[in-house]
Amino acid sequence: MANYSDIKGFTVQTLSTDTIASQFAGGSWASGGNMNEGRVAGAGSGTQTASIFAGGTPPTTADVELYNGSSWTETTEMNTARAELAAATVAPSTAALIFAGHTGTYPTQNASDANEYWNGSSWTELAEVNTGRWATAGAGASYTAALLYGGYNGSDVNNTETWNGSAWTEVNNLNTTRRYLAGTGSNTAAIAIGGSPGLNTVEQWDGSNWTATTNFPTGSEYIEAAGASYTNCLALGVTPSSTGKKTVHWDGSSWTELSDYTTGRINGVGTGSSSAALLSGGNPAPVNASTEEFTAPSDFVQQVEGQLFFNSTTNTFKETITDIPGASWASGGNLNTARGQAGGAGLQTAALMFGGDVHPTSPRNSVLTEQYNGSSWTEVNDLNTERRGVAGLGIYTAALCAAGYSTTWVDNVESWDGTNWTEIAETNLAASYRVGIGTQTNGLVVGGAAPPAGYRADTEVWNGSSWTEVNDLNEARYGGAGGGIYTDAIYAGGYDTTAIANAESWDGTSWTEVNNLNNGRLSLAGAGDASTSVLVFGGGPTTPGTNLAHTESWNGTSWTEQNNLATARTILSGAGKSASSALAFGGYPQKNATEEWTANLANKTITTS
Repeated sequence: MANYSDIKGFTVQTLSTDTIASQFAGGSWASGGNMNEGRVAGAGSGTQTASIFAGGTPPTTADVELYNGSSWTETTEMNTARAELAAATVAPSTAALIFAGHTGTYPTQNASDANEYWNGSSWTELAEVNTGRWATAGAGASYTAALLYGGYNGSDVNNTETWNGSAWTEVNNLNTTRRYLAGTGSNTAAIAIGGSPGLNTVEQWDGSNWTATTNFPTGSEYIEAAGASYTNCLALGVTPSSTGKKTVHWDGSSWTELSDYTTGRINGVGTGSSSAALLSGGNPAPVNASTEEFTAPSDFVQQVEGQLFFNSTTNTFKETITDIPGASWASGGNLNTARGQAGGAGLQTAALMFGGDVHPTSPRNSVLTEQYNGSSWTEVNDLNTERRGVAGLGIYTAALCAAGYSTTWVDNVESWDGTNWTEIAETNLAASYRVGIGTQTNGLVVGGAAPPAGYRADTEVWNGSSWTEVNDLNEARYGGAGGGIYTDAIYAGGYDTTAIANAESWDGTSWTEVNNLNNGRLSLAGAGDASTSVLVFGGGPTTPGTNLAHTESWNGTSWTEQNNLATARTILSGAGKSASSALAFGGYPQKNATEEWTANLANKTITTS
């Protein structure tokens, strides 16, 4: 008997709107009612339809306004006029707690320890905070349970205090001292985001300790947070630009950029939840009185890669795919030391660069190591052996630097534990321009430049304690690029008397020639930990001094040309997880530029010809 699906086919889901990556990705901003008085540096709590805005400047004021979902109403003033104060951010607007801040107006500001409770009609002074401060952050779900952290009172502070309804108690400090940070959550589960000077550090509070977590995408200060949970909130504004309109969602592990709001501002007040937020007041001058409301849909269909659907509004069939052709390179933070021929390891948001060629400085070879946190590079402890033309494997807290060239070709291998480099077992071949693929405990190094032939086909496997020679490449070469894992990898490009386009696939035992690159070149870089999703970029032809910006992706069958690097370069370094997420950094002539490649899920219209 035939199956019904064989006779009738299958049903494609019909939707009135496109699928979206998350509830928050489908959110948008709309105008709300203007405040009666434009202010900056106030504090508030409540929901999108019932919020309080207290204090602020200029001039420093005790004024208070309440929002009902459409308009603001002036109400009873606080007892103490102050600005750059904090609040129990998740408390209701009818039972708010406002604390700290400064009295006076710049440049004559005095730290305030005031703590006031709002019962919906009047203010009551309660026990003062222990350390008066301003430019601080607060969290808390009620007027009897709050948290105060960070700020400034003549110098930056990292003090944290918790409120139990009757007294403030000093508890464990923030790890990073800062002011003008953003915060939200409860007194046992809060978040601290960014701060001055231009920090991107993020910490989470568990009721006892602060722990560093995934960095904010851009170093920022004067930003605001909205949301009831430290694992589900919005950060509003990306500074130092006062015209920033960014909205970024935090899901407890990663940051995702959402729709921009309309009016660029900093140092406003954010209230509400991550799916129904309110942003009010702020700079730049003239001080803003406008209010904007962010609303995420409660009813939506989430994107799933490979899904097919019919959009009945636009009358089109669509497929959800990772849109690699739609991706492009964006600028990241510059290296501290420009160089090429360095090793690279890690991910787009957590990368490591080590060694390299710092010519024309002397000595030419480098021991320098830098870590990338998604926005900036930081110098950390050096390699033990200076060298260039090295192979890199692993992640930014667990990497290998293998082989290279010092005053001669070297076989040295060093292991990185997140803090220091330690010399371990040498490779069998002393060579430079080798390609590293895999992890700190299971990897490959492939090809290379070494006498007597100049270019080599050698392949070595690393098991965490020793290197073993295995089957060679079919074509000896150096200066190629690759990706994958130690049992399933791709090696492409390189030099064997001329720049070549040849690519080979590794199955854990032997190399097999596969489809060539579209652009033959050497000294390129690669990213990807799966042999079916690799990105290669940059490089150059045989002609000295000529740099290329070409980017190509490998899908397991063929290479496709993608958008070029913004900065053409050769002997650069790369890191990244796949053809949809990569990092390009350094290169020749001695570049310090970093570029980030990101391809997202997208709904693509299916067309027929």
